[in-house]
Amino acid sequence: MELNLSGKVVVITAGGLGIGKAVAEAFAKEGCRIAICDISSANLENARKEFEEAGYELYTKVVDASIYEEVQAFGDDVVRHYGKMDIWINNAGIQTQAFILDMDPADWRRVMQVNLDSAFWGIKVAGRCMRESGGGVILNTSSFGGKLSTTRRAPYTASKSGLNALVRIAAGELAPYNIRVNAVAPGTIDTALQVPEQMKKAITRIAMQRAGSAGEVAQTYVFLASDAASYITGEIVDVDGGKVCIQDIDAAWEYAKSGSNQKD
Repeated sequence: MELNLSGKVVVITAGGLGIGKAVAEAFAKEGCRIAICDISSANLENARKEFEEAGYELYTKVVDASIYEEVQAFGDDVVRHYGKMDIWINNAGIQTQAFILDMDPADWRRVMQVNLDSAFWGIKVAGRCMRESGGGVILNTSSFGGKLSTTRRAPYTASKSGLNALVRIAAGELAPYNIRVNAVAPGTIDTALQVPEQMKKAITRIAMQRAGSAGEVAQTYVFLASDAASYITGEIVDVDGGKVCIQDIDAAWEYAKSGSNQKD
C-alpha cells in the first residue's frame, strides 16, 4: 500500500501531548515535516526535545486553538516556515463533568469553544490555504462521545456531535477544491490523561475488553491522510475496539467463557 506522505507538511493543533503527539510522531516516521501548536509551552518543549533526539523536523508555537486570530496566525507562520501545508489536524479538546442543572455556563462555553470552535477555525484556515495550493487533507479528532451520550458530559457530547456534522458539511463544501475532510473517533485510549479507575470501568464496556493505544489511533490518521484513502471524505472513523458497536458486550464474553461450541 502506497502512502506517499514523504515530504508532506502536517499541522496538528494540541500536538504536544497524548494522541496529538502520537499522531505527530507517526507522520514524522513517514518522512513528513511537522508543525504542532499547544496551549502549554511545557508540552511543546518536551515534544521538541523528543523530536530532536529522533532526528525529526518540528516547528512549534504556543496557541490557544479556540481563538480564531491565533489559529490564523499559526497557519500563516507554518506556511512561512515550510512554504506550504498539506495536512491539517484539528486535535484540541477538553471536557468537564457536571449534571446540566448544576453546570456552570462558563464550563459549557469553554468546552464548546475548544472542541467545536477550534475545529471550525482550523477548517477555515486550512481550507483557504489548501484551496489556493490545489488541495489537501483536513482531519479532526472526534470521539465515541459524538455517538453515545453520557450523563454529566453534556457539552463534550454536544460538541463532538456538532463536530461530526461539521466534518460532513465541510467535506461537501471543500470537495470542489480537492480537499478531503474526515474525522477519527477514538474510544477509551490509554494516555497520561486517563484516570486509572475510570478507564478500568470503561474497559468492561468495550467489545475487545482493552483500552487502545495512542499509536493505534495515530495510524488511522496516517491512513486517512494518505493516497490510500484518496476516495474517502466526510467519514467519522471509529477507533474504539468495538465500544459503540454493541452495548451488552457482557453477554458475548460470558458465552465465550462458558466453553459453548455447539453447532447447528
